[in-house]
Amino acid sequence: MNLSFKQLEVFNAVVVAGSISKATKLTGLSQPTISQQLAKFEEDLGTQLIYRRRSPAVELTPAGEFWYRTSTDLLRRRDEAASQFQSQFQEDQIVLRFGTTPSLRGSFAEAAARIALQQGRFSRFEFVWAAGSDEVVEMLDTHRLNGAVVSASSVETHRSVLNVVPLFRDRIVWVVPRDIPTEVIVAALTDGDFDHVRYAALTRYSEVTHGVAWHQKSADWFRSYLPFAQPYFGCMTHQTSVDFVAAGLATCHSPMALIPNLSDQVRTRIQMFDLKEFAREAVYAMPRHLLSLRPFLDFQNALTDWVRQSYAEDRTANLLKPLPVEAPIAS
Repeated sequence: MNLSFKQLEVFNAVVVAGSISKATKLTGLSQPTISQQLAKFEEDLGTQLIYRRRSPAVELTPAGEFWYRTSTDLLRRRDEAASQFQSQFQEDQIVLRFGTTPSLRGSFAEAAARIALQQGRFSRFEFVWAAGSDEVVEMLDTHRLNGAVVSASSVETHRSVLNVVPLFRDRIVWVVPRDIPTEVIVAALTDGDFDHVRYAALTRYSEVTHGVAWHQKSADWFRSYLPFAQPYFGCMTHQTSVDFVAAGLATCHSPMALIPNLSDQVRTRIQMFDLKEFAREAVYAMPRHLLSLRPFLDFQNALTDWVRQSYAEDRTANLLKPLPVEAPIAS
């Protein structure tokens, strides 16, 4: 039996992603290449690992379950050995691969890069982002990242292999074009009696269609308080939704953490209302075995300190307005 780490990585990525097509993002390989690698792995083992059924979801055979557990353990041990080797013998070649989601990438990417540079312990800093926290955690699972800022809900089933540090609670805000008067917003949220043509942006909203844990909560809010508004725009990031609002086309919900990453040009064309509801608990996650390596532990501690100080200052609070009517997001 002549197996390679590459085969283990591809098989592990398919299981973690849930399908061969989704594994293309985690591996950087094409779907035909992944299928060929998987078939070769099964051929070398002389057994079937995945049931070939019409369902796109991966369903493992008993042998597949065994090799998924085994591949996860072997890849983790390989990474531990590589990290220990770099720390002890090649301190000038330690690479930090940091990831997060689009709404956090601006300020967090800048802070992470600066901290890594100041520490002087890493030979290279790589930044990776994915559309949602679940995808970022998949990258941690498949050894493409060694640290990430994600939603706490995405790491709940991974706490046995990840070290998780709480960072902050991220609020949901309602973003509205700045040129819509307060009295029109009040009318829209109460009886809906306003000029629907002149203020058409209130009749449409933009929703993020990928990886948002509070998507249903947001939809319920619009259904309850702006029942005439339609989810006309769909996009992959909150940044794009806010861009639509800045253009005067719609309203949207956004996590507060995105606001510092907006350009001045965008911020001057929107107004934001505090819904007094939380979108997510943000955490820093990294593989547990890296806790024993000072560069990674020191980076985690420094980034955590920066986040707590930055959010304690609450520099964006003055940008928020209270909602002019009592309309909290429905639970």
